[in-house]
Formats: sequence, C-alpha cells, structure tokens
Amino acid sequence: MLDDGCDPYQARKQLAELPGMSRWAVAYIRMRALGDPDVLPPHLPVRRALHRLPGRPERWRPWRSYATQHLAHLPGGRTFR
Repeated sequence: MLDDGCDPYQARKQLAELPGMSRWAVAYIRMRALGDPDVLPPHLPVRRALHRLPGRPERWRPWRSYATQHLAHLPGGRTFR
C-alpha cells in the first residue's frame, strides 16, 4: 500500500510497475505525496544544481528531497521547468 510513511523502496517498486510511469514521476510522487525525505529526482537541472553545492549529492542524505525543493525555489532558478 502506498501511503505516508510507507517503505520508500517498496513504493518506488510499486510505482515503477505502473504503465507509463516515468522515473521522474516516481521520484516526484515519492517526494511530494509520500513525504520521502531522501529522493534525488533524475531531472538533469536538479542534479546539476546539487553538484554546484558543497559536497556530493550523497552528502545531502537523508534530506535530498528538501535540498531539491530548496533549489526549485531559488530566485531565478528554473529547476523543475
């Protein structure tokens, strides 16, 4: 079952099995709807922006979802567009 607090690996597996579900959509659902705090979307601008921050993206674990949301709302940032 997919709900807030569910196992993130099981959620990723269940969502990925749905027809037409992209990797980006799976990551976004996990991050926004399921509240998974450690999702790094496969979206290239997000990855580029994280690589510009101090340290590697792995350093931001277990809070990569929050870093992603922060980057999306920076002035002049177009992370999700």
